[in-house]
Amino acid sequence: MRGKLFLVLIAPLVLSTCSFAQAGSLHDLRADEQRLRQEEYQLDRDRDQLRFDRQHHAPPGQIRADEARIHSDRYEIKRLRGDIRRDRRLRRRYRAQF
Repeated sequence: MRGKLFLVLIAPLVLSTCSFAQAGSLHDLRADEQRLRQEEYQLDRDRDQLRFDRQHHAPPGQIRADEARIHSDRYEIKRLRGDIRRDRRLRRRYRAQF
């Protein structure tokens, strides 16, 4: 009897914890979108910095570093867009089931 009561009491806690950890949750989607906006803003700043360095004849090492930052920013943006697409697809698939 105690075992069954324990399962009845613990089940809602386990299920709610799993729902927060799901990929495609609204919380994950919003966090990824916010992170994407931050990364796009960072990319714009890095591009402006590269443009400034080129106009003011900065050392080649500085220009390469700026280009490397831009490359990493683009990669991060591409990854985040993929995560957002995956989360939206999962949400659509989940809603279509019910």
